[in-house]
Amino acid sequence: MLRCFTLPFTVSSFVYSLVMTLFTYLVCLSSHAQPIDSNLPDLPAAAHNIKQTSYFYHGQEYGSESQFGPLNVFINVGYVVPGRLRTTANLADIRYKKGWGNVLDSLSHQEDVFDESGGFDESLKKEFIPFADPSGAWLPNYGLHFLGEGMLSRKLEEYFRYNGVQGEYAPKLLAVSTVVAAQLMNEVVEYELPWEQRLDSVADFYFNMAGIIAFSYDGFAEYFSNETVEYYYWAGQPVIDPEGGALFNQGENYFLRFGEGWKYAVMMGMPANGLGVSYPLDNMEYEYISIMLGSDVLIPKRSFDASEGAQRVGEFVAADIAKEYTAAINLYWDRKGSLLASSSLSFSPSWQLSLNVYPEKRWGLKFATGAYGVVSEMGANTVGITFDFMPLVPGFRH
Repeated sequence: MLRCFTLPFTVSSFVYSLVMTLFTYLVCLSSHAQPIDSNLPDLPAAAHNIKQTSYFYHGQEYGSESQFGPLNVFINVGYVVPGRLRTTANLADIRYKKGWGNVLDSLSHQEDVFDESGGFDESLKKEFIPFADPSGAWLPNYGLHFLGEGMLSRKLEEYFRYNGVQGEYAPKLLAVSTVVAAQLMNEVVEYELPWEQRLDSVADFYFNMAGIIAFSYDGFAEYFSNETVEYYYWAGQPVIDPEGGALFNQGENYFLRFGEGWKYAVMMGMPANGLGVSYPLDNMEYEYISIMLGSDVLIPKRSFDASEGAQRVGEFVAADIAKEYTAAINLYWDRKGSLLASSSLSFSPSWQLSLNVYPEKRWGLKFATGAYGVVSEMGANTVGITFDFMPLVPGFRH
């Protein structure tokens, strides 16, 4: 139980976490509850769904948005880590039972987790207070778990409404449940990281809950979707290698663009992070090209072995994480926020060229097709085709 709260009775940390999750659901549900004018005629559920304001999902059938949906989110968010940061890419090699046990134990014994991390005040410095600790853990907590996955919950709600899920509450329940499921899987999979993750799991839980609640309010969502500020979820195009069951080309990236005309651009996530600019390709500002100095990661070769016996360390600093990325120049082409294509040219410590072309309908086909390819000095090489109706495609690497 968090020490900053004093309760008149003893409650386990896990029960407290469940109560906080339920509280998040209730607040999200109530955020759209509006008084109804009794003089107005009753509207059918479909009309109510259309009436809802949509900030982040617009039903585009091209680019990255053509692949968006709950399975896309679960794979790209839940399994964003495998094959990165010294972890195995083979899904069958992930220690799910130990990972789930680690998450459950961390949420059930939060006071012990804080003690292991130097106390409650030290835990706050490590995870919540910017620039207070060399781990830099606050940056993904605010940038990914609060803002990114908070926005993602709102976008999923809009997706479910757009696709005909009826009722005032059902779309939000499905959206929040999808994000919670994806984030739980993410925490389970992160057990494969060489750093201890007990405090991280607890902090991520609270940042996720706060983000989901914040973006359930129109006023907050509108800060990130207006004429001068745009915020997008740009996922990878996940591929699974039938030989060994390795996952690669997945990604959870959040792109923020702000300004007028030429705009400033910020990317956070995995594999991409960066700073740069976006400039419009037309007077209506429908299409943009963005160029950034940022990061990428290598796709592990089949010979890569993340040994279960690898030594785990209790502490890490931001520099430890940075070493697992490559420095890169990244390009993005989007239309109304739907990513059409991206490329990343890594130049240090090794070179790599990666390309993703997102699905569009071509050659008279009724479905949309895309492609991906990677040529790497130190990592695996690969090329393949993607489709708008498949959140995961088979592919090979060598």
